[in-house]
Amino acid sequence: MDDFISGIHNYCDRWCERCVYTDRCRVFATDREDRQVAKSDPKWETSLEPITKTLQEAIKLLNKMAREKGIDLTKTDAGFEKERAEQKTAVEKHPLTKKSLAYLDLSRQWLEQGQVKSCMDMIFKEVELGKRTMQEGERDILRVRESLEVIRWYQHFIVAKSHRALMGKEGDYDKQLPEKERGYNGTAKITRIAIERSLQAWATLLGFFEEEESALFRVMAALQQVQEQLAQTFPNMDLFVRPGFDE
Repeated sequence: MDDFISGIHNYCDRWCERCVYTDRCRVFATDREDRQVAKSDPKWETSLEPITKTLQEAIKLLNKMAREKGIDLTKTDAGFEKERAEQKTAVEKHPLTKKSLAYLDLSRQWLEQGQVKSCMDMIFKEVELGKRTMQEGERDILRVRESLEVIRWYQHFIVAKSHRALMGKEGDYDKQLPEKERGYNGTAKITRIAIERSLQAWATLLGFFEEEESALFRVMAALQQVQEQLAQTFPNMDLFVRPGFDE
């Protein structure tokens, strides 16, 4: 019997390099096996075999879930397709979707302006001039790089997970369960964690970009609006216990 935590990968931030539960994650184990195969077979990553393998595993899981719920996947339902399309439309128009996309645009615009390189150059220059010690320069560069890594990792993640949580809430399946078991609350919860970590990273950058204070405040304000809308839309997200992480 394996020691994997069932469903842990559904409510994580996909940042495996920083996760303490990789040895208990089935998805990570599968990816690691693929990487080991790729080392011995250079054509592995460019072939269809990894995709086929992933699809086969997904189909097995889907069929298992369908059997448990008494769902016949061989039948098509025009009513279902229509309802699904209506749900997607509602999600696209939802304030949470719009606010998360607004944050993505603002943050991306700022990062593409080249201010980061200027900041790095300034730190190196101050080290050369003796205004900072080598240790101080290295520390500050690491802080900036760490903040940027966090921001970039969660930029699209926040949009994607907000969308997924909204789709879950628009659907009917989870509504049959108590709030603490509704998957969309778990998705909303990891979205909020991503937002909180991103806000902390932006706050760190404020100390290095005094001339960009107004622009950074606008970005942070946009992200805070996402945070507030998320809390308003999913007031019971804290009831959900993410497998492994919250147990």
